[in-house]
Amino acid sequence: MEEEFAIQKVINTYSQYASLGEWDTVLALFLPDAVWSIPHLDAKLEGRDAIAGALKAFIGEMDYVLQHNSPALIEVDGTTAIARSGIRECGKSAGKDEGFEYFGIYVDTLEKVSGEWTFKERVFRGLGSSYFPLLRGEKH
Repeated sequence: MEEEFAIQKVINTYSQYASLGEWDTVLALFLPDAVWSIPHLDAKLEGRDAIAGALKAFIGEMDYVLQHNSPALIEVDGTTAIARSGIRECGKSAGKDEGFEYFGIYVDTLEKVSGEWTFKERVFRGLGSSYFPLLRGEKH
């Protein structure tokens, strides 16, 4: 279970720090030649630089976002692992009184390099999304 815990920590770290826009921490979780695919959007990003650009563009469309992930189903085979986890992202669209929710499944392939688990590939399968009007609330 030690390996599974370490892999879950990588997934949780991604969710937390992507929500905060702390890209150095997020990108360190990916191998230099990692791939991030979003088949329903016909998107395939290859390498850290491409992933960084897409994440920054995506987050730029939001005033804020928070990603919640479910505990992953993890299969470890030596220094390779497959992790499947559900996600829910919620936030506010930039410059609009509009909220959103995205739901989907990540299927991640991770490799253990120099004792650390890192993403080799992330495949996101979107299951649904909603957009809705927001009432003005207090600023934080």
